[in-house]
Amino acid sequence: MSNVHAIRKARPEPLFLFDARRPLQPADPEMISRLITHADQATRLPGGRLRLRISSDMIGRLQAQGKLGAGDYRLSDLTVDWDEAEGQVIRVRDDARLRDASARWADWDALWDEDSYRPDIESLHAVAA
Repeated sequence: MSNVHAIRKARPEPLFLFDARRPLQPADPEMISRLITHADQATRLPGGRLRLRISSDMIGRLQAQGKLGAGDYRLSDLTVDWDEAEGQVIRVRDDARLRDASARWADWDALWDEDSYRPDIESLHAVAA
């Protein structure tokens, strides 16, 4: 039986610049229930709430044990805020779009690494000589 009692309809997301938006499989009650069951990272929030996440390492271990399926790698994108007193989900956040956008822009961001701005000492000595 699932721990999730109700899921409200998601608001439409704004259009993002630079084609960061992509089609995404929404989180269903089974995914949220699996995350709550197997979460290995918990952060205490005010009001008796917990922020639950599952790490990629834990997902790999659970897949090796046969407790999670091959498509459950997506659970690492989800964050669930859980109210212990009420026993219900308060909020589900999905970071898949952010992960995909950051991977897409990693090469672009590397252009501004600090190492690329350091002068090449050997070439400076060759010019000075």
